[in-house]
Amino acid sequence: MKRYLIASAASLLLSPLLFAQKANLQPVAESRLEQTVLLPDAPSTVRDSLEDQADQKNANSPIRANVGNYGRPVAKKYASLIYPGQQALPLSATDKMVYAVPDAFGLMNLTSIMASAGWSHLVNSSPHYGTNGEAFGKRVGAAALRNVTQSLSTDAVFAPIFHDDPRYYQMGQGNGFFKRGFYAASRVVVTRSDSGHQTLNAPLLLGYGTAAGISNFIYPDQDTGAGATLANYGTSLGGAAIGMLANEFLDDALRIVHLRK
Repeated sequence: MKRYLIASAASLLLSPLLFAQKANLQPVAESRLEQTVLLPDAPSTVRDSLEDQADQKNANSPIRANVGNYGRPVAKKYASLIYPGQQALPLSATDKMVYAVPDAFGLMNLTSIMASAGWSHLVNSSPHYGTNGEAFGKRVGAAALRNVTQSLSTDAVFAPIFHDDPRYYQMGQGNGFFKRGFYAASRVVVTRSDSGHQTLNAPLLLGYGTAAGISNFIYPDQDTGAGATLANYGTSLGGAAIGMLANEFLDDALRIVHLRK
């Protein structure tokens, strides 16, 4: 009997504490249950779902690397071409100087040098060195100086000064041919800033202008002076536009001839 009385008294004393603890735990449990129920409709989940759909749509994009935010593939840091759906790592001023070296001395620039020298030699256009083998060698040297100066001054000098991103961001499939073509050609005068905004492509315009000015020191007299320099500058910008178009459509062309999946 005595033990019963003691147990009853203890129960009466502990009941308020147990009730309070239960009351405190119940909202927590209900809150967790509510979060579990509402989670699929949460904004972050919807956003992640949309990102996943976009990544799936661009799953066939070439040059896929590590996976970054929201499942996006991360482009290689010094890649010159950023594909749709890829996440581009930011480039510091030092990074842009490093980026400029393969851009200036890589295979694509070498191809551009040989194509430019070959065409000017074929039609005997500026610079007018003649039509023999020696003249062709001079044209290759002149084209190399011009192209390397363009790349280094644009990417390593002016891009850090103006805080612009020197990489090409491909519009890609899913957009009309003419829309993509206009976008690519317009990258000569429009570029992306480090913060991701569209801005005047001052690095390219100034870099190509620098190369056009330096060409006066090696070109024959008939290809120097203000008029000839402006003509050379315009030709170089036209070449830049062709390069942008290649960045936009080269992969499509390779897929058509079954050289790329």
